[in-house]
Amino acid sequence: METETNNNVAEDQELKGRKLIGIDGHWYDVSAFIPHHPGGDVIEKFVGKDATAVFHAFHREGVLKRRRPCAKMKPEDINSDPITKSFLELEIFFKEQGYFKYDYSWYTAKFIGALFPLSCCFYLVVNYQHPYVHYIAAVFLAAFWQQCGFFMHDFEHNHFTGNRHIDQWLGTFFGTICFGISGSWWRDEHFIHHALTTTVDVDTGFFDPQMREPIWAQSKKLWPFYKTKLEYYCVKIQHITFIPICVFIGRIAIMMNSMSQERRVSEIIAIILHWTWVLCLLSLFPNYKQAAIFYAIAAVCQGVLHIQLLISHYAKSFHDLKDISTDISWYQMQVESNIDITNPWWLDWFHGGLNFHLIHHLYPRMPRNNYRRATEHLKEVCKKNDLHYDHCCWTEAVQRTLKHLKLMSHHFELDPR
Repeated sequence: METETNNNVAEDQELKGRKLIGIDGHWYDVSAFIPHHPGGDVIEKFVGKDATAVFHAFHREGVLKRRRPCAKMKPEDINSDPITKSFLELEIFFKEQGYFKYDYSWYTAKFIGALFPLSCCFYLVVNYQHPYVHYIAAVFLAAFWQQCGFFMHDFEHNHFTGNRHIDQWLGTFFGTICFGISGSWWRDEHFIHHALTTTVDVDTGFFDPQMREPIWAQSKKLWPFYKTKLEYYCVKIQHITFIPICVFIGRIAIMMNSMSQERRVSEIIAIILHWTWVLCLLSLFPNYKQAAIFYAIAAVCQGVLHIQLLISHYAKSFHDLKDISTDISWYQMQVESNIDITNPWWLDWFHGGLNFHLIHHLYPRMPRNNYRRATEHLKEVCKKNDLHYDHCCWTEAVQRTLKHLKLMSHHFELDPR
């Protein structure tokens, strides 16, 4: 017994100072790997923790075959709660039933469906001079942008070829060139959002980058990040400004944000290509006024997409980073952070399948053509583990978001620190 204790002490001393991540009962040293991690430095947030759940959610089988563990995890360090076990078993079921396989015929139909509104847009602009016809063309352009946003999401998640480099180039094409928002910039933030959804760590200044804006604060856990009087007044009216900002300013704001932060040459070239084809389209109008109105209508219609993406999280719980993998499992955190939008199957195109937001967050490698079927099995697992599967229609989700923002605005105060 004494020898075993001494061995444990020696092992602890040897591992001291190394950055370890726990996966399937073993510690892996990622000290030298962190700068090369394809998903970014979010990996550092799981150092010293059992990251089995989030690892399997993002990585395919065989990723660790060239890496050797440096030690076994102690029983007290392993997250062995029944919730984690149930969702890992569900993942195995999905793999066996082919839920992670890509359906190229489905994507072919989606590509055609995305090209149709763009074709209609150009046809109406080229062949008709009446302003009201041009306004209809603007709606078609917005529909094209919306669908390209969903394609960007798919490809940056590697949902098409399974080859990370090819899919990311496709993400740049549909995201940056077609949609107008840097696909790579969006991916960098989105991976953090997936790994640590609605998560905050005030001590290190960390927050889910896609869940914090300086103009609204949807959780008390975010309040320490607001310091100025301008932010204070913006938050106080956030329930009034939320929809107008998303619709009327959303597209322009996110485009400016991505362009101002993007430094990759390939993405900058792609942004130039986006504006090249857009300006060519606008040049077909008889004057600047009609071109400006056309673009404004398209931008406003596409702004609805920003509401779609935010209502899945804004009225839900936020979590402290230190609690993940200790007080609650990663899977439970995801269930508590997501709302699914219920609608008929024929409206899934409008939401890009992301109305089934929880299944996407739990299993981000699953292509969206399988979300509706997979969600039925997800509901059973949630019920088995007494987890509330939160779902409602689109209008109710918007109402809940506005009510929650209003509640937060009434109690909001600037952090005295």
